[in-house]
Formats: sequence, structure tokens, C-alpha cells
Amino acid sequence: MSEADSHTLQTVLQYLSRVSERSKAQESLVPATMVKEEDWQGLAFVLDGVKIISAMDEIRELLPYPDSVTRVPGTANWMLGLANIRGELLPIVDLQQFIGGSPIVVNDQSRVLVIRNRGASMGLLVSSVLGMRHLPMSKQIPDTRFDGLLGHYVYDVFALDDGVWPVFSMAALANDERFMSAAA
Repeated sequence: MSEADSHTLQTVLQYLSRVSERSKAQESLVPATMVKEEDWQGLAFVLDGVKIISAMDEIRELLPYPDSVTRVPGTANWMLGLANIRGELLPIVDLQQFIGGSPIVVNDQSRVLVIRNRGASMGLLVSSVLGMRHLPMSKQIPDTRFDGLLGHYVYDVFALDDGVWPVFSMAALANDERFMSAAA
């Protein structure tokens, strides 16, 4: 190695050392909202005025409410109908109405959460989506129960500064016989 190459290498190493020191000095300024390994991740949405969260791996896709939903005769009121989503017929359910709330009035905030169970997809209409949340496992409240029909699908609860967040199980919903049988 020539003397010039050795000098260049030494200059590069000194530069990298300074960058590393600056990075370590800035580490304490990284926001606390950064994801930690012990955080639980979910998608937050609103049902009948209640902030709910579901595991990210239970929701396949998030869509705006389709322009055209065809009502299927002889189905329950909460079964809104079928929508053609990229060539796939997707049943659309008013999740709020299914759990005993009033029907959702569709607006710009309304979203359809697409879940998949046993190879079939289902679209769940919710009044709004609040986005992805990272919940510290230390904020989990063990053995909490919810009353009413919503309680059948809540398997966990987190207590945060902005309130209590029930964890809604899409798998429990998809396996509910009442949900799977939309006949009126």
C-alpha cells in the first residue's frame, strides 16, 4: 500500500469515527415513538365511538368504501352486499351494525378492512381508521372482559394515556357461526 493510499484510508477511518460519535450523541434524541421489539402492533379504527385495535397480521388490506355494492336479497341488515374488487367478489359487512350498533353512515372517513379466513376474503366497513399503533406490552391489562357483543371478540386490552384500547380478534369474528351465516 502506498503512502498516499495509507493516508486516504486513515482519513476515511477518522471520518467514519466522527460520524459514529455524532450518531451516538444523537441517539438520546430519537423519539420515544420509535418501534421497540416489545411493542405490539395493530391497526386502530373506530366502532360505534369506541377506539378499537386489531393485530396487523389479521388485516389483509385497507380500502375506501367501494363505489358499487350490490345488495344480496335475504341477508341480514349488516350484510351490505357484494363489491367487485379487482375481479374478486368481496362481501361487505357493516361491522358496527353486526355488533349491535347503528348502521355506519358512509363518508370520506369510512374504510373497509379486508380480512381473510379459510381462503375467503371479507370486507368489514368501519366508520374510520386511526392508523397503525405501537402499544407497549407493559400497558397490557390482563384478564379484562368487555360486555355486550363486542366482548365476544375482544381478547386483550391496553391502557394508554389516551384511553383504553380493546384488541378486536378478526379470527374470532370470522369463526363466529352468526357472522358466517348472514341469512336474515
